[in-house]
Amino acid sequence: MRRALLCAALAAAWPSGAGAQSLMLTEADALARLSATSARVRAIRAEVEVARADILSAGRWPNPRVNWDRQSVAGVTEHYLTVSQLLPTSGRRGLDVQAASARVAATSSRIDDEIRRLRADLRLAFADLAAAQVRAQELTRARDRLRELAQVLARREGEGDAAGFDRLRAEREVLDVEADLVVAATERARAQAALAGFFEGITDPSRIVAVPDPAPPAPVPSVAALMETAEASRGALLALRQDVEAAHLSERAASRSLRPEPEIFVGTKSSTASSGGTGSALTVGSAATGSVIGVHATIPLFDRARPERTLAVSRAVQAEAQAEAFRLALRGEVAALRAAVVERREGADRYRAEAVNRADDIERIARVSYDAGESGILELLDAYRIGASARVRLASLDLAVRQAEIELAFASGWEMP
Repeated sequence: MRRALLCAALAAAWPSGAGAQSLMLTEADALARLSATSARVRAIRAEVEVARADILSAGRWPNPRVNWDRQSVAGVTEHYLTVSQLLPTSGRRGLDVQAASARVAATSSRIDDEIRRLRADLRLAFADLAAAQVRAQELTRARDRLRELAQVLARREGEGDAAGFDRLRAEREVLDVEADLVVAATERARAQAALAGFFEGITDPSRIVAVPDPAPPAPVPSVAALMETAEASRGALLALRQDVEAAHLSERAASRSLRPEPEIFVGTKSSTASSGGTGSALTVGSAATGSVIGVHATIPLFDRARPERTLAVSRAVQAEAQAEAFRLALRGEVAALRAAVVERREGADRYRAEAVNRADDIERIARVSYDAGESGILELLDAYRIGASARVRLASLDLAVRQAEIELAFASGWEMP
């Protein structure tokens, strides 16, 4: 019910002619539009499929080889036809597949972080639009009130109850607010275009209206709780751990290369030499044929996979150091962002209670004093200006709060409402 009333209020406050075509979006609606099938998400996810090719490459079997050999000496001709197949019995192939799978998992974790960054950027764009709308609405309200005051002063001037200076000064104030309103409208249009860039099928960004959630802010967890969540959910940190696992598997795979892998070959041999014996040879015409079988193996005498093992160990050490550095930097970032959220919330609440809520009283007192002749037009306009400035500044303070919350949620993995 509150959301419906808020949507209706925003539609009523929107420029005439646009309300019927406005696209009212809450933050949840905007995030839902950023589905797995959207172009930006698919472009990020495509990197996983590229990485999966390494698994296929590591797991493929070597192709068999066919060999034909002809030898002719002293009128005797021999033909060899063999088929050979390398048998990966050392276990290196399986370890290479596991290492490639770990690297794919690391890529997937990094992509998950990129998706979370994309969702955070969407939230920031939504918050920017919501703040721009509030600024435009407050300036519109201030302009309308000043116009009403200028009309009252013009009527009083006609009746001889007010000076022309008062009317002219009020009209000048209207012009100043209208100039600020032009800037605010430009900022709102920019924010609408930025938000529309996350979606498909929106050809007119000016239709987008951000509907803020009136729910109270959620309490902020402690730094220890936030870090515990970050340790378990941050894709960049998980990816570094998976990089370490992949490096250890690559080291084991390189060590397995010291175990010879046999290459079996089988085939036939034919010879034109006379076959007078009683062996297994079979005479066909003037030639005899028989079977051939053998085994080849590479002896790891010179190449003992030292470069591969050294590279794997170095990558493991590098990933472990990067993970530790990332963890330390993340703790500082989370602590700073949490402090920013708490301080900005307190500052915005204090400003709302002490400045904004008293602005109406200041305007009312200034209006009574002006009507009673106790103060001049400058004091009255100053009261109006203070009220409008306070409401516009509060929108910027609320935006700063939301920006800090979104960045804290991304850095720590905190599921912020």
